[in-house]
Amino acid sequence: MKNKRSGTSFAFAKKRIKISDKTSIEKGDVGIINSKTDNEAQIFFIRLWQELEISKSDFQIFNVKKTGDSFSRKICNVCHRLLDTDKFAKNQNGKNNRSVRRPSCEDCRKTLEGINMSAKTKAEWAKKKPYNVPFECPICGKRTIAGVTCKVVLDHNHRNGEARGWVCDSCNTGIGRFKDDVELINKAIKFIS
Repeated sequence: MKNKRSGTSFAFAKKRIKISDKTSIEKGDVGIINSKTDNEAQIFFIRLWQELEISKSDFQIFNVKKTGDSFSRKICNVCHRLLDTDKFAKNQNGKNNRSVRRPSCEDCRKTLEGINMSAKTKAEWAKKKPYNVPFECPICGKRTIAGVTCKVVLDHNHRNGEARGWVCDSCNTGIGRFKDDVELINKAIKFIS
């Protein structure tokens, strides 16, 4: 795949295209055009991490700089499909009260968020929440006054909804960034070792 910063053309699939029994280009899949003729193009599709040749009638070129929260379409950072911006949940408000939407689409968010804790589990653990007491995060060892000098949150397993315990908000975010995936965490450990 060519790696040129200027002049890169982006395209999205106009429809689902079956490549093999196990692989399909999905409608909206985004890719980078590496070469094209009058009838077809070699496109590196991000989600598939593969270059494929497809017919000119099956893709559309678009301006990637005209995507995102301020535009009608946005690219999901998980499935790498170009979707209507309203397919991304509002997350917060930015400068001048501008809506900021999540980077992943609603379908991908459901997968990322997984299974929530039951209301019963949350209520049971809420009774034991540390507050105004010395607290040491069981992951990073950060020592704080719970709820005063550090936010303490209840971490849970997103695959089965079970509570794991109280941790500092930084470690909870870290675990979430690694998608509760031990293999991914081990890759990170190997990378920094």
